[in-house]
Amino acid sequence: MTELLPRAKAKRDQIRKAAQQLFLEKGFVSSSMDAIAAEAGVSKQTLYSYYSGKEDLLIDVFRRIIHNFSQEFEVSNLTPCNREELQEALIYLAQKIIACLMQTEYLALVRLIISETPKFPQLGILFRSTVPERIMQHVSLLLEQAKTQGVVKIDKEEAVTRMFVGPLITYVLLDGLFAAESPPSRPNPKQIEEIVDLFMKTVVID
Repeated sequence: MTELLPRAKAKRDQIRKAAQQLFLEKGFVSSSMDAIAAEAGVSKQTLYSYYSGKEDLLIDVFRRIIHNFSQEFEVSNLTPCNREELQEALIYLAQKIIACLMQTEYLALVRLIISETPKFPQLGILFRSTVPERIMQHVSLLLEQAKTQGVVKIDKEEAVTRMFVGPLITYVLLDGLFAAESPPSRPNPKQIEEIVDLFMKTVVID
């Protein structure tokens, strides 16, 4: 995305926040661009100068939510050279994934996606490409770098990546999406370490 001037960035933020509020209140399908413009206090011309449509807006909403996740954990700069370094990196990555996926506003948007995807299948595709696939890429890249250092043995990369992410998703589902309490109950450090330790027993070369 092209870097915006401060005034333009503030206007985009204003529009995005208004869109997110409307999506959560009325649903994605029922939120028109007219309503979003009114909620944001801008003209339709201004709205369309920043976003081509609702899909573009929704992508930007999710992009903003996971921005810190992507910025704070850049796995391309990490190359675990031994078991201890890999363990440390996996624990940190797991913590970042949980922190990202168990944000209250993120969970609210996921509930929206789940409820509206049957009526608007493209919504699920947009969501998948914006958040889950990016997280899988982070995990896959870290494991690939560990593999090049001879730390792990991986034959089926996608299956192994899902094996790491899967246990974390159970917390997102059971203690986040399906839980009435707010904020959601995140796994404690010991639980994260146990997941990582079990995973490493499967992939680390002794």
